[in-house]
Amino acid sequence: MDKQSVVGALKATGSKDADVLHSQKNELLSPPKQLKLLGIICMVCGAFFTLTVILAIAGIPFVIFGWWCWRFGKQNIAAIEAGYSEYLASATP
Repeated sequence: MDKQSVVGALKATGSKDADVLHSQKNELLSPPKQLKLLGIICMVCGAFFTLTVILAIAGIPFVIFGWWCWRFGKQNIAAIEAGYSEYLASATP
């Protein structure tokens, strides 16, 4: 998700009311937050698997995938926050 798609989603609400915009922002933030949680869970499971030497072959990819999911979710959250700030700055006179 990029900043422009966030601005477009906020414009699609057709409202300048702060409560409506905040609600839309929270709706946009839901999937990236879940992705971040998935990343943390995968990293913890991967670390546990790696500690048990036999499952290390599965644990290392789990850690890498978890790190990737966490980083991707974090970037999406930052883009949503930046788009929300940009829209609020352009919406207020």
